[in-house]
Amino acid sequence: MADRAYFGFPPVTEQFPTLSGGNWLSTYPQSNLQTLPLSQVARTLDASTGSTSIVAVASSPQLCSVVALVGHNLSQAATIRLRCWSDTAGTVLVFDSGASPENVWPASYTAAELEGAIKTWVRRFADPGTITVGALEIDIADTSNADGYVEFGFLEIAAAFDVTYNFEPGSQYGFRWRSLPVEAIGGARYLDDREHPRVWKGNFPFTTRADAMIFFEMQRQLRMHKPVLFVPWPTETTHLLRTVMFAQQLDPGLSTMRFMTSLGLIDGVPLSLEEIIG
Repeated sequence: MADRAYFGFPPVTEQFPTLSGGNWLSTYPQSNLQTLPLSQVARTLDASTGSTSIVAVASSPQLCSVVALVGHNLSQAATIRLRCWSDTAGTVLVFDSGASPENVWPASYTAAELEGAIKTWVRRFADPGTITVGALEIDIADTSNADGYVEFGFLEIAAAFDVTYNFEPGSQYGFRWRSLPVEAIGGARYLDDREHPRVWKGNFPFTTRADAMIFFEMQRQLRMHKPVLFVPWPTETTHLLRTVMFAQQLDPGLSTMRFMTSLGLIDGVPLSLEEIIG
């Protein structure tokens, strides 16, 4: 895996309309895995392993690279297994993360670090490129979950757009501050404390023409109303909690046709993202 940013594009979640597996509350149905807002979660009846599995079947096989569970409540003891089949009948296995399930969390975090965070599990199963997937199954073991159940805001399935050249130094990240301070007549200050979405803003100044056209299509197809998975540092596993974003695109401004090289036309592509938190 190269230490360059990648995007979950194009997303193919909508091409996996058939969900099954597990045991889900009727008030928080499994179908919520494919709808927004994130706060409209899919929640299992309990935390037993028989309840905490997800099977997604495509209407026809799709080219895929990555799967993500966004807005989960999985504990730091949770393990997970991903399997993919190339056919919709689930007979030709093309990927298996292993009979010994993987840890959901790549590192240990404190309760303060987890509080309020949009927790996202990401598994890149085709790198580089894509594989054809007709069905996939996610099996979760988190029987000691303190909530007594597991829940997820969204299941994202996508191909991966690996940029050829990474974003420039000086790209910015942080938060959009939503909390509202109110000052009383006597001077006391009160705060309407709200969650702050993470933001990322930067530029890909040395972008091949082929990559620039993928950025173009990502902006055209997804615009602001469809989210995109963004993984800026794939190998920095310790900080994936802080860096991986399921985000909407904001207006980044215009791309720039820069110059011709032996590699062909080189463009500059700006990007602006804001994490989905609700």
